[in-house]
Amino acid sequence: MEAILRRGRSLHLAATGLTLRRNKPHQLANAAQYVYLCAAHAEAVQLHPAPLLHTVEQDNRRRKVEPWQFRDLQSKGWRRCATERLMQPGADVLVIRQMGLGDVLMLTPALHALHTQRGVRVHLATYARYLPLVWGLGFIQATYALGTDYGPQRFAAIVDLDWAVERGDETEYVPRQDIFAQRLGVKLARRWPYYQIAAAERRWAQRRLAGLPGPIVGIQTHASCPQRSYPFAHLCELIRILQADGYSVVTFGQKYLGEWPEGVVDLNAAVSIRQAAALIEQMDLMICPDSGLLHLAVAVGSPTVALFGPIPPELRVAGYPRCVALWGAQACGYSPCFDRAAGRCEDYQCMKALLPHQVAETAHRLLADSAPRRASG
Repeated sequence: MEAILRRGRSLHLAATGLTLRRNKPHQLANAAQYVYLCAAHAEAVQLHPAPLLHTVEQDNRRRKVEPWQFRDLQSKGWRRCATERLMQPGADVLVIRQMGLGDVLMLTPALHALHTQRGVRVHLATYARYLPLVWGLGFIQATYALGTDYGPQRFAAIVDLDWAVERGDETEYVPRQDIFAQRLGVKLARRWPYYQIAAAERRWAQRRLAGLPGPIVGIQTHASCPQRSYPFAHLCELIRILQADGYSVVTFGQKYLGEWPEGVVDLNAAVSIRQAAALIEQMDLMICPDSGLLHLAVAVGSPTVALFGPIPPELRVAGYPRCVALWGAQACGYSPCFDRAAGRCEDYQCMKALLPHQVAETAHRLLADSAPRRASG
């Protein structure tokens, strides 16, 4: 991946430690630098491979141009062609989104609507580690690792959703799924994510959990940021309550948090995304903070207790079936802070307010309303 500055004498990006000088090719160190330049400086910096192309038109003529060419053509009377006009039935449409496991899952309802409502062939570019999330989904034609050359000139339309939900005030009152749908010009038929588990994955998960007694409860042990994570001491107390009530407990995550109570099946950093999904499908119930596995649990049909603090739950899980959200906003004067009050609220009172016995009682009620789960292969 290479960048060349076309406008200005130099460009320093403190956030990535990158400095570009005009007309001097610079080899990018990682995909994060590539993504940052795509989002913030696409018209000043030439990128190889090109992240996307604009389709412009004038007097019934159309051509594809790279972002740094558009301004010059605009002064000559060329105009960007509306994306909706390019999405004709049968057209190939590329959607780009780079952030987050949960975001890729929350995007799938809009991608499904894009395929079914407009009749286009949907292609998706995202981080390589998230591509397995959409394997087997028939409404996605092909996937590409972000930062590789996916040949943008091949597509009739390209919709770049990088920073689509990070900018603007609407992110604080419009659910993320709706923002994706608005950007793609579609209406959602359903709100919860799509995910497809292979039969071999399901059989593997059943073998992995064979012999665990009682109902099985899965717990995601941490979110992607500390302010949304459930405190470790609360987690341990919650596990003891569940075990005393006859449940088996399986933990999922990527970080070592400390020693769990005896008898826990600890799968932290032990399984891939696809394996985690197959195991979660076999859970009688999942307990998750506001993070990626919450959306994965609902996608595979597991009853889910969702733990929210800095962000109102209706912005993430509205319309999710068999998902009960608990929100600790009343305990903190900054809530909802949308993760921005971390410097002023280092003890995360909103998450501490969700007491273990309250979470356990909610889990009992949700389990009582749900049929026993053991998805067959």
